[in-house]
This record gives sequence, structure tokens and C-alpha cells, in this order.
Amino acid sequence: MIRWLVFGVLLVYAAMASAADGFLVRGPLSATDQESQEGYYAIGKELFLVTKPGSPIHDDLKRMVGKNVVVVVEAR
Repeated sequence: MIRWLVFGVLLVYAAMASAADGFLVRGPLSATDQESQEGYYAIGKELFLVTKPGSPIHDDLKRMVGKNVVVVVEAR
């Protein structure tokens, strides 16, 4: 629960920041069972994420498969 609160705060902060370098990708999170076990996830047709299996982010993404997600990448 605290992870989601921190993620939400960071997402709001990133959205409010006026960074010249960065992007936002929004779309459905998808992965086959095998891809999910190995840590491979696609967001829409624009982004592919690789996570370390067993890590907290991997476990969170595994639960989010099939839902719409937003990823913000910002250069500082």
C-alpha cells in the first residue's frame, strides 16, 4: 500500500514538473504467462519493460497485467 502511495506522489510530481527531457506512455500492460514469469512486459505498442523476477516491481507489474497503466520517464 505504501509503495502505491509513494508511486502516486512521484507520478503527480512528475506530471507537474516541467521537464524538457522526458515522456509519458499510457496503455494496457500486457504479457503472456511465460513473459510475466521472466519479467517482460509491454505497455501499448510503444514501450517494453524488463524487470528482475522476484523483485517488488516485478510482483506489482504481474498483478497489473490487463490493466491500463501510465509510465513517466524524466531526465534530470
